[in-house]
Amino acid sequence: MKKWKKCLSAILCAAVLLPGSEALASEGDPELEKELAQVMPEKDECMFEDGDVVGFIGDSITQVEYTGISYQEFIYNYYITRHPDWKLEFRNLGTASYMAADAVRLYSDSAVVTDKAIDGINKAVIMFGMNEALHNWSAKRYIQSINQLIELLNDRGITNDQIILVAPTPYDQTRSSNYDENGKQKDDTDDLLSEYTGELKILADELGTHYIDLHTPMLWVTEIVQGRIPDDTLTVTDNVHPNAMGNTIAGFFFLYQQGADKEVASVEVGEDETAVTRNATVAKLKRKGDRYVSFRYQPHSIPMAVTYEFNEASQYFEIVDEISWENLQVAGLHPDVTYRVYMNRILVGQYKGSELAQGVNLTNLDWNPGQEAAKQMETLNQSWHTNSSDYRAVVRQAMKGKATQADVDAAYGTWSGTTAALIGQMYDIAGKSVEHARVVEIVSEDYHVWMGQEIWQWIVAAVAAIASMGGFILWRKRRRRLRKEQENGK
Repeated sequence: MKKWKKCLSAILCAAVLLPGSEALASEGDPELEKELAQVMPEKDECMFEDGDVVGFIGDSITQVEYTGISYQEFIYNYYITRHPDWKLEFRNLGTASYMAADAVRLYSDSAVVTDKAIDGINKAVIMFGMNEALHNWSAKRYIQSINQLIELLNDRGITNDQIILVAPTPYDQTRSSNYDENGKQKDDTDDLLSEYTGELKILADELGTHYIDLHTPMLWVTEIVQGRIPDDTLTVTDNVHPNAMGNTIAGFFFLYQQGADKEVASVEVGEDETAVTRNATVAKLKRKGDRYVSFRYQPHSIPMAVTYEFNEASQYFEIVDEISWENLQVAGLHPDVTYRVYMNRILVGQYKGSELAQGVNLTNLDWNPGQEAAKQMETLNQSWHTNSSDYRAVVRQAMKGKATQADVDAAYGTWSGTTAALIGQMYDIAGKSVEHARVVEIVSEDYHVWMGQEIWQWIVAAVAAIASMGGFILWRKRRRRLRKEQENGK
């Protein structure tokens, strides 16, 4: 079974069940694997690279004014934490209410507004379709407008192999509130989006662009969500715009179809004082049988920031483990004993020896120094998103004649300066985090250690220090007495 099938099978089977819910499928269910094979596209292996300037061109689902989390912000979270030594720039070029034809007008030579944000991009991600479907455009007309946008990007020097066409997120027409009292569906907009999805794949194959399908897998997730709560949704109340959890899941599926690797770093400690590492360095490894292991650990990447929205998505699917796995694996421990894991002398987690033997994920540990740095970075990442969305709103107003070119230029200056500063700060935080090693200790529950030393050693050291201090005090008293005796003898 291909990697993405294994991944999604594991996600579904490892779903965290909500109160009152029942398991959806059992591990190794052949029917589940068959369903995944039908709904999931192949990976395209189109990862971004160091130095890329990527423009995300789309509608309000790309601009995202309505929530602090967007799918591209989630993707940026992945790239900066995974590659802190890179300089990769994302640009949000989404504009609310736009169709692909509107983007063609905006970026054509005859445009009434100049949006400088598109200048300098070397890769483009295109996601349109929702507004075309809401306006009941035929699939043929939709594809023609996408093709025109691709040609415009070609004229700007962006070749087809540097373009990713994205099948849009679904219109949620299956939630219970979209049916009347007689069970008749009120709105069937998504039928047209499904038609667009198939035609967009054909266009991508014909032109040699890359292709990512968010529509099909998110329909599959929606079916699972509504199998539990019929009116639950991955969108906000309008059935159109993905909510924070929907954007997180969209970002997740985007990364997996890009071919993203889930491993952040890995340390596998053997029964002797040796370790196998990937994307990390280990030094000063020592262990005392199955009771105590310590080493200095320097990962070359940090885990993704696990935000509230990330955890919210994990209520349905354990996606953290499938996109950000910082592996700690220790052999030779007692399987039934609980071990405390410390990083820089701070308790970060507790695991059975059997769990550590199989490998545990350090990503979601709040006191993991890498996670602390990632969350600082993610606060800036959300500001990056908000700043970008604010600029897009001014461009939209100008295209409607409600703002001037001077307004756009002023907003562009603010956006470009603030964005550059935010990106620099994010990379600075991630880069500094991987420059420093962490002291990792794995301590048996019956082994009393503090600051890397057994308690008896501290007691002996304390007694020795007290005895030394006492001896020093007695020596000083004796010296003073002798001095007084000498003075009196004079």
